[in-house]
Amino acid sequence: MTGFDHPERRPGLLGAVTVVLTAAAGAIDVVTYFAFNQVFASTMTGNLVLLGLGVGQGEWEQVLDNVCAIAGYCGGLVVGTLVCGVAMRRLPWRNAVGVALTVELVLLVAVGLYWWGVDDGSVIAQAKVVVLVVGAGLAMGIQAAAMRYIGPAGTPTSFLSGTVTNWVSSLVELHTPFAWNWNSPLRIGVIVVAAAGNAVVQRQIPDLAFAAPILLVLLAMVMMARVTRANHGGLVAGEPQFAPVPGAAVPDAEPSKPAVPAEPAEPAEPAEGSAPAGVGRLLGRVIDQGGEPRPAAVTLVDMAGRQVHRTHTETDGRFDVRPPESGQFVLICTPHRMGGGAHRPRAMMVAVDGVAVTHEVVLGAT
Repeated sequence: MTGFDHPERRPGLLGAVTVVLTAAAGAIDVVTYFAFNQVFASTMTGNLVLLGLGVGQGEWEQVLDNVCAIAGYCGGLVVGTLVCGVAMRRLPWRNAVGVALTVELVLLVAVGLYWWGVDDGSVIAQAKVVVLVVGAGLAMGIQAAAMRYIGPAGTPTSFLSGTVTNWVSSLVELHTPFAWNWNSPLRIGVIVVAAAGNAVVQRQIPDLAFAAPILLVLLAMVMMARVTRANHGGLVAGEPQFAPVPGAAVPDAEPSKPAVPAEPAEPAEPAEGSAPAGVGRLLGRVIDQGGEPRPAAVTLVDMAGRQVHRTHTETDGRFDVRPPESGQFVLICTPHRMGGGAHRPRAMMVAVDGVAVTHEVVLGAT
């Protein structure tokens, strides 16, 4: 199902990235299917079934082929997750996805150069197909790991059984309002079209078949760069926190009300993870113009751009942010995306100096 965790200025383009990468997965599966005993670089369900079939029939060459493909893909998942994790220490998640796609592209180009450049009569030609399948599996694993950070829309770009299940079921659900979703059928259709097109290339000009997934991943990188550039405002380093199940549309943010001293509270025992003594706390509510609470992610960023605290509002719109130290910070309230168009975060400067203060953030349509 299509859905994004954060407000987007280009949600359609972000969804298109998943469609293009799905086409890349379909195109590269065709190459490995013909080159290496009918195994897939990205579709692990098929490889697992073939692995079991090989074990059951005692075809150990088939078993070895599928183990190579599965090991390559799992290795790519590890690499992709580590790349995104390291990148998100300093970059927003969209940039981290772009970094992972860059690693995937470099790997595909390297495998392609090896595939095209090695003479079939040379000594290292014996490992040519193994390098192709393991390298392609690594690339698809990196892609799958990176797409997890796009959210529900980005998760399946190769294993589409869940996409088919969710989309077809959503067409006939009686307990929810009908809403047409273009992203899922596009991904379902494009993987078939890409596989068919590259099968024709594989039959007519085999040496060019591996160029198709490389060009498609390059196109996805260009599109992801546009998404990142369009959404640079208000983003901080770190992984996105996915929003809960939507209930109603959240409007764009209006300027927040000035900070006022919080009402005195009864002394309480210090809770685990509470702010250091003498630092103070940031309390508040996120509401709409009618005074109703609205769900949002609340992030505190220091003046060096580092995320120092992140939480979500309670059901009544209240939040409790615990700064690690006194000083100036940026408080960012990001309304959860709950249908409709794009919504902007609300950012404001706050001062923390040993006294608890309350910030009431009012959201409203622009």
